Parts: sequence; structure tokens; C-alpha cells
Amino acid sequence: CVEDQNYHDLDKSLMAVEKWIEKLATTSSSSSSSLSNEDSDSNGFNQSSQAFIYGGFGGRFDQEMACINTLYSWGQKEAFQQTQMSIFDEETGVILLSEAPISNEILIRFPDVEEGDDNESREKSDQVEVGEGPTCGLIPIGARCDRVYTSGLKWNLDGDMPLEFGGLVSSSNRIVDKVVTVK
Repeated sequence: CVEDQNYHDLDKSLMAVEKWIEKLATTSSSSSSSLSNEDSDSNGFNQSSQAFIYGGFGGRFDQEMACINTLYSWGQKEAFQQTQMSIFDEETGVILLSEAPISNEILIRFPDVEEGDDNESREKSDQVEVGEGPTCGLIPIGARCDRVYTSGLKWNLDGDMPLEFGGLVSSSNRIVDKVVTVK
């Protein structure tokens, strides 16, 4: 446990995860069996993973921004560079996307949607949405994004306008397909 108040609670949690990853990598390198996986490092530890953080926003804008800052900062660390990091609560979800040349594909699932239903027909139904519903924003954190291409959204981006604070921030877009792709 880290008692230092110079760190956000999410930082403290990720510090514990980082120690767990280091311990797991050390344990797997000292054991005689190693994983046979192309995503494994030299110690046999699988570096490609996902981190889902539930209830991480705290219900306040300053907490949300601190959590997003934490995702961005920890996403730069070597131990987490192959990790897709996400924060969810009852109202919203944030997924930290990888930098180019990675193509990010996100499978979108909504509660109470029957197999074969699409999000467009759900939008027209009388069902109650949970959280924000099928909305999507692409927020450039840390740097300008010169060319952004999307599919699966009502208003797809075609790479002709950069995303940046002080310029275009793509907000309130609508998800219309089960998979949203961001390049």
C-alpha cells in the first residue's frame, strides 16, 4: 500500500499491479516451464493484456480527469505498453487507445440486446439505456492526432481534420455498428 498523497488512488492500484506483473515475470523465469506464445517476453510472461478498472471515476469531473491522466501516464510505462487500459462506471467508459500504426477495434455490447440486433434499431426502441448509451467521443489526450479514421460511427472521421484541444474534439458521435474501428 502506498500512503503518499502525491499519488492518485488509481496510481496506487496500478503500482500494486505493476509489482504483481514483476513478481509473475520473475516467477515464470525461474520455473522450468515457460509459455509458448508469440506475445510472451523472454521470461515467458505474456505482455499483451487488458486492464479493466471499475468504479474508478468517483462521480466528479476532477476525479475523471485524474483517472484519464493516470491511464495516459501508465500507458507510457514499459510494463503497460502492451495493455489496453479501460475505466468504467455506471455512467461512462474510457478506453485508452494505442498510438498509430495500431488499428484499435472495440466490440460494443449493450445490455439486453438480442443477438442479431444492431445498435441503430436499439436506438429507435423504447428500451431504457444504461449509462450514456451508444455515444462515442474521441478525445486527443497527450498530443495532437493528425489523421484519425473511424468506422462503425454515425459520423465517421476520414483523416482530413486533426483532433486536438483548441481544435476538433470528436464528441457526441453515435455508435451504429457492433465494432468501432479507430485508426
